[in-house]
Amino acid sequence: MAKEATKTPPRRKRARGRPRAEIVYYVVAVEDWDWSLWFGVSNMPEREGPYDDYRHLNLRGKLLRPSKLKCETVELHFLPDKRLNEGARERNQPLSVGHLNLRSGHMYGVVSMPADALPLLLTLATAEKLRYVVMQGERFRYGNASLKSFRVEMGIDEDDLPPDE
Repeated sequence: MAKEATKTPPRRKRARGRPRAEIVYYVVAVEDWDWSLWFGVSNMPEREGPYDDYRHLNLRGKLLRPSKLKCETVELHFLPDKRLNEGARERNQPLSVGHLNLRSGHMYGVVSMPADALPLLLTLATAEKLRYVVMQGERFRYGNASLKSFRVEMGIDEDDLPPDE
């Protein structure tokens, strides 16, 4: 007596990878800023030179877009990096320029920028002309979003704002 082979239906192939990310614009009205500097002997052999320094531009403000996002405060930390200056970044293959986190109504972001842009941004901030940050990135997923680009603005008209979602 031979057993009859039972046919099982073929399995459906699963889509691989994450779905294509939807682009979202995050617009922050800057209300306050500060700047910090740390300088010391380098403890990392992979760094160039015997010294390290960290110069951070910190911006605090209010989220304007997307307005449906429940966010009371925004704190952004811009970290200058010499490797992002023009002439040094051509071989990079970046996935993002920074990340945002949203926890308990507070948005916190860490964003890389070319080191040679820091003096210009400090001049704008000192003159109280650095008023808006517009960031383009992924939609928040599990409280995190990756940023693809950012720009700072002295002023934004209602027509210049990205559409609200």
